[in-house]
Amino acid sequence: MTEAIRFYCGITEKVWNYFPVSPGKYGCVAPVFGSTEKTRQESRVYVPDDVSIIQDSGAFCDSINNRLSYQQALDRQRYHAEKYNYVNKMTHRVSYDLLIDEKWIDGKRTKQRWDTKDADYAVDETLRAAEFISNNRDGTNLVLSAQGVTKEQYIRCTKEIMPMMDINKDIFGMGGWCIIGRYKTAMIPMFDDILFDLIPMLGENKIKKVHIFGVVYAKALGHLLWMCDKYNIQLSTDSSGPQKRPAFGQWGYAEWRDKSYVRPPTSIRGQERAKHVQAVIGWLSDFRNTKWYEPPNKKEENND
Repeated sequence: MTEAIRFYCGITEKVWNYFPVSPGKYGCVAPVFGSTEKTRQESRVYVPDDVSIIQDSGAFCDSINNRLSYQQALDRQRYHAEKYNYVNKMTHRVSYDLLIDEKWIDGKRTKQRWDTKDADYAVDETLRAAEFISNNRDGTNLVLSAQGVTKEQYIRCTKEIMPMMDINKDIFGMGGWCIIGRYKTAMIPMFDDILFDLIPMLGENKIKKVHIFGVVYAKALGHLLWMCDKYNIQLSTDSSGPQKRPAFGQWGYAEWRDKSYVRPPTSIRGQERAKHVQAVIGWLSDFRNTKWYEPPNKKEENND
């Protein structure tokens, strides 16, 4: 069968421990990085010639009090692509959404989901950002991101984003799920419930590609892939985790995680990072043959 899930490896450095950056065919680059307002800085990256790039907006590094204007965010993306020589390698540019799965507390970014009331603002801001970049394409294809804490918010956001998309070129971005692996008990039922409305609606509107940001959690990917296959939608995801895990003494995900793995010496650490990325690419590409490929769970109705 065709590639199950396309993986865009997060590129965050110029070299991997003295070894050339080796993300595979697809990469994801953000113009900034940093977990606090003080440490936020420009990403200094190297993109190999044969890599196709999704350029993120860097919105995850901007606190709500220090967000750029839509024009400034686009200028930052343009500048970064020019400076680090990946303009011709970039296939898609991501809209400057407002993430609902992270909060800035005392100047530090924290993985924490917004409440429903506050998320209404994030949805509206995300929609305004999508409208701006859809009117300022620079001839570049887009990933237009959706946000929302509740199903109602997510569907509302999606309905307003779809008319802005070029269905033959653009990708629908599923934002707000990068913490699902951390809070799976609470979030998987909500995720599944949204999928039952979201994916059929995308399919009916001829959306051909869906990208979920920052998710390598097997259960969520299995449910999403099953739904996407039902409506002939190509699925992709991204993460910098696979190229970093060996540097922290970690190898594998889900059923192939190796808890005996130890951090390799510096002399071969870069090679191990590259091998791990290739292993993740293979796992995701063949994801239909894993135990995780199954339909999402229907939400039980309360008939009391």
